[in-house]
Amino acid sequence: MHCDETGEFVSALCDGETIPRAAAEHIGSCETCQARLRDYVAMGVELRCVASLEIDNAVEPREWARQQNTIAKWWQKGWGTMRIPRLAFVSLVVMTVGLAATLVVGKVGAHADGTVVLLTTTGPKGPLMDCPLSTVDKNQVGCTCFAEVGGRILGYKVSLLSRDGGHVMLGIRTRTYPIPIAPVSRTYTPFELDNEPAKEVLFEPGETLDVEVPDVGKVTLTGEWLDHMPLFAMMKKMDHLEPGPNEVRFASPLLLKDKRVVGDFVGAVGGVFSSDDRDLAEAIYLPGEGRFLIAQVRMKGAVEAHVALSRLSFEEGGHSWEIVNGVPISRADHLWVLHQSEFKWTAAGQDAATFGNQKLVQTAPDVWEPKTMGN
Repeated sequence: MHCDETGEFVSALCDGETIPRAAAEHIGSCETCQARLRDYVAMGVELRCVASLEIDNAVEPREWARQQNTIAKWWQKGWGTMRIPRLAFVSLVVMTVGLAATLVVGKVGAHADGTVVLLTTTGPKGPLMDCPLSTVDKNQVGCTCFAEVGGRILGYKVSLLSRDGGHVMLGIRTRTYPIPIAPVSRTYTPFELDNEPAKEVLFEPGETLDVEVPDVGKVTLTGEWLDHMPLFAMMKKMDHLEPGPNEVRFASPLLLKDKRVVGDFVGAVGGVFSSDDRDLAEAIYLPGEGRFLIAQVRMKGAVEAHVALSRLSFEEGGHSWEIVNGVPISRADHLWVLHQSEFKWTAAGQDAATFGNQKLVQTAPDVWEPKTMGN
C-alpha cells in the first residue's frame, strides 16, 4: 500500500478501530505515516486539553450567554440568511448536531433498530444535502437548503413528523424563486418555507422516494437508519480527519481574540470541498466583530494566516486572532484571511451570527475580491 491509500486508516487507528493487515504493516514501517499518526494523537490531546481548561478573562457571563443562545437558535432552525447572486450556486445546509457524536459515520443498514434516519436528497443537477433526523431528539428533526437548480432557486425543507416501526412520516416543503438579476439582491431564510404547505409522505429508509417540484423537476430521496447522530453527515467528504488536496474544513470552530473566546459556532460544519472551488471563501460572521473571509487565494486587503492542524492564527487590527477547529483545517501551511470589521449582516430583524461561503472574483493577477452584484 501507499501513503495516499492509508490516510483514512491512520485516523481510524486514532479512533480505536481495527484496520486491514496490509494498512497496519505499511503504517508500522513508514516514517511518513508514523509521523502523521503522531500528529493526530497530539491533536487529540490538544483538543481535549482545550476543552478541559477554563479560559482566563472570559467574556462577561451575560454577554456570553446572549451570543451563545442566538447562535444555537439559528443553527437549530437552519441557515440564518443566504444571499444568492446571479448564476452563483449556493447549497447551504444547517442543523444542530450533538458534540458526543463520533467522527466517522457508522452506518447500520436499512433495518429499523436505529434512532436516526440519514436522508440523502438529490436534485436534477446533483446532490442537494444529507440530512440526519432524530426520532428521539426534537431539536434535531429538520433540515433546510437553498440551491440553484434548473434556472431557479429551490428552497427545500424536510421535517420528521413521526415514526411507526420501520417507517417515518416526513413533511416536505418546497418553494422556487427566480434568480435575482443584478443589481437586485435577495435574502433567503428557512422561516419563509414554513408558510408553504407540507406534503406528508410515509417513507421507509432503504427505499427511494421521488418528489416532483414545479419549475424544477424531480427531487429523489433515499435514506438509511443509523444508531447515533453523526457529526459530519451533511458533508460526505468529511468522513475522515485528513483534508483532501485544496480542501478547507471547519467543524464547531471557536473564534479567539487576544486569547479570549468571542464566538462559539458549535454544530457549524462547512468549508471548501473541491479543488474546482478555490475561488470560494469560508465566511464567518459574528455580531460586533464583523465578517472573516478565509480563502486559499490571496484576497485584496487580506493577511496571511498560519495553519497548524486544527488551528488557524493571524494578526490583524492590532489583535491576535485564532480559530480552534474540531478537525484539521487544511493541508496547506497558510491561508488568507480578510477581516471586514464594519460588515453587518441583518436578517429577520436581528443581527445574527452566520456561517457559509462567499464567492470570490479575480480582479488582478493573484488578487481576488468578494463577489458583489456589480462584478
